[in-house]
Amino acid sequence: MSASDIAAELAAGFASAWNQHDMDGLVGLFHEDAAFVNVRGAYLKGAKEIRQQHAAVHAGPYKHSVVRAEVVDARELAPGVIVAHVQTDLAGDDRAPGQTQRSVATFVIEQRAGLWRFTAAQNTYVLPSTG
Repeated sequence: MSASDIAAELAAGFASAWNQHDMDGLVGLFHEDAAFVNVRGAYLKGAKEIRQQHAAVHAGPYKHSVVRAEVVDARELAPGVIVAHVQTDLAGDDRAPGQTQRSVATFVIEQRAGLWRFTAAQNTYVLPSTG
């Protein structure tokens, strides 16, 4: 499989788990020692923290949310290491009724023991242009 195919498979799995509010499925896409920086800048270290934080927001403002994810680009930096940029559109945030929030996530995807999983992620809101 190509880097783009691997990234697309993981991004689809992320969106599917998110849309089902399945935090075990979501965190299963990450290596145990992964790191995640969310759109608000919080640094989450390890699968346990990633799961806890996502479970909290899915029990709160994201309980009705759905996300769509599209790989913008992906390339293998070295054997077993991929960097991918994924554009997401999120609807259903209870704090922003009727709005769709766009973000771009950068994922580092690493193959370990034959399994491709996220090892690092940084998610950033895309803000409207101001001029």
